[in-house]
Formats: sequence, structure tokens, C-alpha cells
Amino acid sequence: MRKICALCGRETDILIEGLCPDCYRRTHPLASVKREIVGIVRCPSCGAILYKGRWVRDPKIIEKLILESIEYQGKVTSVSIESLGLRHGLNNATVKIRGSVHELINDYDEYVQVKIRYSEELCPRCRDMINEKEKAIIQVRSVIPMDGQLKRIIIDIVRKETIKDERSGFLKIEDAWEGLDIKLSDQGLARSIAYKIHKTIPSRVIESQSVVRGRGDKVITKLSISVVLVPLNRGSIIMYSNKPYYVLAYSQNTIKLMELASKEIVNIKLNDIIKSEISIPNYETKCIENKNSKNLEITIDNDKYVLSGMC
Repeated sequence: MRKICALCGRETDILIEGLCPDCYRRTHPLASVKREIVGIVRCPSCGAILYKGRWVRDPKIIEKLILESIEYQGKVTSVSIESLGLRHGLNNATVKIRGSVHELINDYDEYVQVKIRYSEELCPRCRDMINEKEKAIIQVRSVIPMDGQLKRIIIDIVRKETIKDERSGFLKIEDAWEGLDIKLSDQGLARSIAYKIHKTIPSRVIESQSVVRGRGDKVITKLSISVVLVPLNRGSIIMYSNKPYYVLAYSQNTIKLMELASKEIVNIKLNDIIKSEISIPNYETKCIENKNSKNLEITIDNDKYVLSGMC
């Protein structure tokens, strides 16, 4: 028995709530737009998108903002953005939704138009960089003079940590007395760099915060991180407490030393090394074969020291 659609009057084999499938689809959209206009704010410098009060560096956030503005009915099997233009002002995005609003209707495609207001503004981090607003400084110093190789290690750490996750809070590196000053506009990045240096080179790290200015409940602070390097490794020769020592190992903030004259082995805390005045003497080393062992001969001025089996 043929059935009549209450809306269009056509005969049909299927009636859904008195309507043919076509009329049911027209009166029961698969999707509707919840918000009249979707606002998209992008940083022109780093490309970050403002999302729920946070700046996010993920291009998929634009798609997420658009799709979150759509409310779905029935069964939806896929959603995709077919066209999207982002120019300053009002734009339109076409969203393709595939699914069905009723189990008696096969899956079909439906298109929704989403209005977008697009604008650009600098995110706080890029604004600070452009203004060179210094929010953190890492003061890298060394208990012995920093040579070119050590400085290159520090600079390489700064470079790698800065480009990681596309972070952009680095301002500049300046030569300072007995070390380097690293200036940044991002305190989180400053900590990442400082503790990466600490992990790479024996060192002591101390943080301090100072108030730059404050108004009401808003306080702006500057982070200062002191990194004191003790760039010693196995085989280093140092003068400590006016005696020459051979560095055996470094572990858990303790340096194991051997006094060259007495061959006594001592464990010295890193802080004690930093507090003391250590120096690197002028010395020469060479291996000497003695029967079945190779000994290390160390010459400091006119004094010679031999360490058995150390070559």
C-alpha cells in the first residue's frame, strides 16, 4: 500500500513521522550551528591560536574551533572542512557532515556554513620578544676560565632548547665577566635551559625571583638563575687547597679526587669546590710502560707524579 507524505503530498514506500525521507531530512537537519560567529585570533609572529584563553601552537586548533561550533543530530560517521578562507574580517567555512538522522534513511552528505571572524594580534610571548621584555636571566659562571669549547656547549644547549616545541622566549646571549648572561622573555624556557646545562655539566643552580613592578593583584616578577659550572671530568688536573689533584669521577654532586703526592682518594662536595679557589696548573702528561702496566706521568713545574695503571 502506497503512503502519502503529509508535507509534499508524494507517494512513498517509507513514512517517518508522517513524512517521506526527503521531507524528514529537510525538517530534521543532521547538524546546526550553535554560535552565530566563530572568532579566530592568530598570532602573526609565531602562528599560535587563542583557544579558551590560552595561546596554542597547533594548526589543528582552527579546525577544532570550527567543529566545536556545530551541534550534531542522529548518527554522524564523518566530518570535514571542505573550504575555508581566513582573511581579516568575516569569512565562511563549509563543513561536510556525513551520516543520517534516522535508521530508515541511508547515510548522506549535508553541508553547513559557519561564519568566522578572523583577526590577528601578537601573543604575550611574541609581544614581549618584540619589546625585548626581559623576564628571566641565566647567569652562567665557571670556577675555572670558560674556554671557547665550553661556551659553544652552552650556546648549543640554548639553541636546542629554544627550538624545541617551537618555543620563542629567547632574547640574547651576552659575554659577562667569567661567563655568559642569557636573557629571555619566558621563565619556563629559562628553567629548561638552566637545568639542561646542569644535567650536562657538573654545576650548582640557584633560583631567585624579584618583583619588577606590581599594580593591585597583578605582580610582574623577574627570574634570576645562577648556574656555577665546575667543568671537570676524569683526567682533569686541578690545584685544590694548594695541592695538586687528579679528578677520578663525578657523581651525585660529589667529585672524587686523588691527591697526586700521597695518592690519597677524597670525595669533595661540589659546593666545597665552588667555595674554594681552584685552578688549573700548567702540566704535561705522558704514558710510561713499566713491565705489564702503563703508568701516567704528570709533570707540574719541576714535580713529577706517577699514577700506576692510569693510562
